[in-house]
Amino acid sequence: MTDTTSRERTGATPVERVTRAVVVLGFVLLVALTFGPALFGFGVFLDVDFLRAYWPFTATGAVPAGAMWCRGDTFDALYPAIVNTVESARSGVWPTWTPYEVGGAPMASLPNHTVLSPVTWPFWVLPSHVAPAWVKLTELVIVVVGMVALLGRWGVRRSAGLLAGFVFFTCGFMLMWTNWPHTRVAVFIPLLLWALDRVVVERRARDVAWVGLVVASMLLGGFPAVTLFALTTGAVYVLVVGWRQQGTRATVLAYAGAAGGVVLGVALAAVQILPFVMNLQTVLAGREPREASPSELLVTSVAPRAWGTCVDNARWSSTNPIEGIAYVGVGAVLLVLTLLVLGRSARVRPGVVALISVLLAAWVWLTWFGGAPLDLLQQLPGFDTNKIGRATSIVGFLVALAAAFGLDRLMSDDDGPGPRPERRRLPLVGRLAVGAVLALGALYVGWRVHEVAAITGATGLVRDQLVAPAIWALAGVAVLAAGLLSRRVRPFVPLALVVIVIVQAVVFARHVWPLSDRSNLYPVTEAHEFLQANIGADRYASGGMWGYPATSDYYKLRTPVGHEFTAPAWMQLLQAVSPDTQVTRTYTRFADLPTPEIGDDPLLDQFSVKYWAVRPSQIVGRADDPSGERSGTVTLGDEERASCELPAGPLRGVVLSLDRTVPLEDDDRVQAHVRVTAGGEVVEGARAFNTTMEDGQLRIGVAGEDLPSSDDAEVEVWFSGAPRAVELDATADGLSCRALRPDDDGLKLVHVDAGSLVYERSTSLPRIRWAGESRVVESADERLELLGEGVPADRVLLDEPGPFEAEGSSARVDTVRDDAGSIEVEVDADGDGYLVVGDSILREGWEATVDGEPVDLVAANHAFAAVPVPDGRHTVELAYRAPGLAPGLAISAGAALLTAGVFVVPLVRRRTRSRGDAVDDQLDAREE
Repeated sequence: MTDTTSRERTGATPVERVTRAVVVLGFVLLVALTFGPALFGFGVFLDVDFLRAYWPFTATGAVPAGAMWCRGDTFDALYPAIVNTVESARSGVWPTWTPYEVGGAPMASLPNHTVLSPVTWPFWVLPSHVAPAWVKLTELVIVVVGMVALLGRWGVRRSAGLLAGFVFFTCGFMLMWTNWPHTRVAVFIPLLLWALDRVVVERRARDVAWVGLVVASMLLGGFPAVTLFALTTGAVYVLVVGWRQQGTRATVLAYAGAAGGVVLGVALAAVQILPFVMNLQTVLAGREPREASPSELLVTSVAPRAWGTCVDNARWSSTNPIEGIAYVGVGAVLLVLTLLVLGRSARVRPGVVALISVLLAAWVWLTWFGGAPLDLLQQLPGFDTNKIGRATSIVGFLVALAAAFGLDRLMSDDDGPGPRPERRRLPLVGRLAVGAVLALGALYVGWRVHEVAAITGATGLVRDQLVAPAIWALAGVAVLAAGLLSRRVRPFVPLALVVIVIVQAVVFARHVWPLSDRSNLYPVTEAHEFLQANIGADRYASGGMWGYPATSDYYKLRTPVGHEFTAPAWMQLLQAVSPDTQVTRTYTRFADLPTPEIGDDPLLDQFSVKYWAVRPSQIVGRADDPSGERSGTVTLGDEERASCELPAGPLRGVVLSLDRTVPLEDDDRVQAHVRVTAGGEVVEGARAFNTTMEDGQLRIGVAGEDLPSSDDAEVEVWFSGAPRAVELDATADGLSCRALRPDDDGLKLVHVDAGSLVYERSTSLPRIRWAGESRVVESADERLELLGEGVPADRVLLDEPGPFEAEGSSARVDTVRDDAGSIEVEVDADGDGYLVVGDSILREGWEATVDGEPVDLVAANHAFAAVPVPDGRHTVELAYRAPGLAPGLAISAGAALLTAGVFVVPLVRRRTRSRGDAVDDQLDAREE
């Protein structure tokens, strides 16, 4: 074999070696400058810094600069669910149900939280605070292995394969959707095409198994839309490449192998896919297809910050930057254009470049232009319920492949002596036509950018963000032009473009990837400690900017809202409390309801909301009249104290009068403190300020509603953290202060700290309660109206007639067990009635028994469930058995054994054959 041939086979030219080394260095820099420190516990690779935007967390400081404001799902829905699943599994329980949000929802039985995805392995073996960073490193390894393996099969150089992995790993989809399930699915796209190519070309049983393993990994990743788009792309690839196989038998085997691999993948993942399918009605409720993404967002493919990134809450587009950024980078785009001009390298498998190019053009059109092709596609199952915008995952992958083809072509000129590779490219007319289409598309996108920016008043902001990409583009074009004009410069062109790819990507990744302070990883505040100690089996709720309700899973506190797939009836009941409760299809939170109105809201009673938590400024009550005329001021420096006296009686707060405004910077946090002493009892209150302290009335909460009515109260006041002295009104007797008394509002202030007020609601109903009177109300609207007006605590509204009509019985109810997916209650009733459970459990999988005998759950109070219980003493048990879990587990186990057999049997045969050959050799030697 000649040196030239060897070089062509290995691609080990000097330019190839240097380029390969530079790409590897790019990966090292990317990791080191972004999530690398989090791998070892220095910071957390999760956007929890954003929690500081919410009380009570903001009481101790502002949101750190550089925080991402649009990636809350990752830490309010995904991370807590994984952590809770792992902790529960380690204690010997597989948690198929979580009770903390939206009345409960399926948990580890579904793939939504990625607990069985291979990418999620770090959570099972490493501390949870470092796991997200190791998940990202795992994604990087999978992408690189997949890209190099796939492109290697097509004849592309190793360096180009590495660069393709870099481009895909740092594309907009992979950067912006970090820590969501989306990327844990998308990383397998290269391996999917690799496995499908193997099964189509080589048609072996083990290749079918490889397809199955990859498909199962994608399905267990918990985001079906990306799997759907990837399988659609793979299906087109299989149809085209399979058709080109020699002979009908080869084509049929190729198609059968690919289909069999997908079926095997579904079977391997059946342990979660079957339960998912059986919950599909809840999952798909309200989902509709979306039209194409706005075409002006295509500018983010080279200028990712053009419309804002949500970092530091900077965004000036109507589309969420997480959804809208389509970044692939200037360098990648230039390499794609290079492929168009120069054509593919002769070493690349014929037909592949053309197929990838057509697929890329099709997905770009569907994603950003839509029209009739998209309308037609969205008539198909799956596409009719998924956003086409998520296809940016496929676009990023295809651009990475095209960029690799372009880099490979550029390096083919450095293959050394010998015959030059044959140019494989479109005829000049074809290239001019494609170029014209691309130019027109670029002009159209530019016009849309100009038009939309002008309408939104963001022209200057967009223009500023286009400067750096324009410089990168000019530099790249200059390098390409120099390479075409000078043979001496040509070997440096690939390296220069690779550097452009790496530098722009690393800079952008540093901008949008999180590295949060570990102290912001779900701080347990005084308010959380109070709720955990007192809430029992009931729920709390909060106004808009207090807490982050969906994190209640992490704190193990029940709340009626949250971030989960929500049963429609439960959602309707939430919206009856407040119409704007539904933020997104899967995310609900209460707005800032007027505090005086929450105390006697009958719907909150039905939800068993025992506590209501609000910001420290939301203190309500009846203020006493001033005790004297203003006669001056009292000036308090940091920690300096002043006193006043209040008449005896219960207190909800102390009212001071700020004489002069105290301006605060974003990072300033001033706390006002009061200590009240009455009859030997001492209560303290505090209030933090995160914005300017305006002159006028200043209220500070105090949980003093149980103070004695016989002794006057001594009040001590001081401030901490103020940037200047605080001036308060004074009377002739000293500091002026007034009492804030409890009002007749159904509330009791039971906890105060610098960042929180927690009110107890006196009318809240127990979550598990007896209803001795029943009424059938078949109309949903009428049920909601009646519940909103108030239904007696011992009455239940049934959607349809139950096994009996309860007519006024009473019962003693003792809850023996109230776990995540299991409830046991002892009931002693003097007549027929219903045990009402205020959870969202009227769904398949929940079963009830009375004294061991199965009974049907009945729909109660619109969104709850009730168990009919006859007169007498009875044991009522409810349990959740995830539908489809048992058969799914059996199918997965069988598929796993089959897959293992496909790989193991050939190895055993090979080893047996080798031993047989060795014995024959020994016999032959003896005979000689």
